[in-house]
Amino acid sequence: MSIIIYSGSLQFLLIAMYQKFSLFDIFVTSFLLNFRQFFYSLTFLERYRDSLYKIFALTDETFAILSNKESDSKFELYVSMLNHIYWIIGTISGVVFAQYVDFKLKGLDFILIALFVVIIVDDFMKTKKFFPLILGGVSFYIFYYLGVNNSLIFSILFAFSIITIRNKYD
Repeated sequence: MSIIIYSGSLQFLLIAMYQKFSLFDIFVTSFLLNFRQFFYSLTFLERYRDSLYKIFALTDETFAILSNKESDSKFELYVSMLNHIYWIIGTISGVVFAQYVDFKLKGLDFILIALFVVIIVDDFMKTKKFFPLILGGVSFYIFYYLGVNNSLIFSILFAFSIITIRNKYD
């Protein structure tokens, strides 16, 4: 998974999702979770015309390193490859380590929730906007308690639509 997907947050999320969600849910969640990388690639559109691999390997960390540097194709390729290799080595090390340690996944769901709470709080601290925060929570609550299958996907799409419409008329 580290070689082909190469998305840390998605890999953690997939561990929690693969037994409970449909392939459609996983696809939409994956797309929405990693959609920010589309904007990274727009920023580097001219710089990355020479390499599909660099586009694939453009992660948060790679973007952070390269965004303040002058365009240098070899340096960009090396940073992208090294970050990817480090991620693969980390994954393999974790798998090997888990073979020798009695490791329980209990609590992983809490870690993922905590990760997203930190992201939401950080975003709120930057924007000071209550509306997206409240809309996301309320829309999930509504879809979940109405018993809608795929309530996470529907709440994300609903909240995204409302925010898009609201921003269009602001």
